[in-house]
Amino acid sequence: MIQVSSLCRSFADFRAVDDVSFDIGAGEIVGLLGHNGAGKTTVMKMLTGMLEPTSGKILINHKQVATQRRAAQRMTGYLAEDCPLYDGMCVIDYLDWMADLKGLATADKAAMVAEAVAATDLQGFLRQRIATLSRGMRQRVGVTQAILGKPPVLSLDEPTNGLDPKGRDEMLTLIEDVKNRGVNVVLSSHLLPDVERVCDTVIMLNQGKLVHFGSIDAPPAEGVVGKDIGVIPDVELGG
Repeated sequence: MIQVSSLCRSFADFRAVDDVSFDIGAGEIVGLLGHNGAGKTTVMKMLTGMLEPTSGKILINHKQVATQRRAAQRMTGYLAEDCPLYDGMCVIDYLDWMADLKGLATADKAAMVAEAVAATDLQGFLRQRIATLSRGMRQRVGVTQAILGKPPVLSLDEPTNGLDPKGRDEMLTLIEDVKNRGVNVVLSSHLLPDVERVCDTVIMLNQGKLVHFGSIDAPPAEGVVGKDIGVIPDVELGG
């Protein structure tokens, strides 16, 4: 489903992502884990075609992001870090507008919006202005727009960031429900407990380099824990 080969991204003299490669199969929830500043958001932006790699290749369901960007983006729903939304819009108007931007067929648009709203349990908030929503509900709106049109891949960048324990639990439950609908999820986080709860596979980054890729239950390579990435169960990475 997702193939990443020798991915690099530099900003002037700073190498934010350094020779990262991994393959993700269909039907997985994959956790992109690391300290703040490890390169997670940069990888996410490249996976979604929002940022061009300096070098390397990304394939989404056999579509190369660099040369077939629109086709690859149509297969990917994206929740950006901090969930940017338009505060002056009502939830339903925002979702209708996002459906138009995604190019959903007019005849199917209302049904697709209703299906996404039902999946995220937003029915009671559709006429509410986004500016009045709690952070948790804003994140839920962000996930709703990401799943509009049933893309086979979801890229969620720090979806639980800033949520209280109840909101965090609700968001993780929502991600589990989305995965049960057959969607492939890539989830970035600096919270190890979140990744342990919902992910099948983990990708650990440290200073832009891949330091572990594999099962969430498999230990990282010798010397990674503590020395390189500071993974300690049930605590945040990077504070």
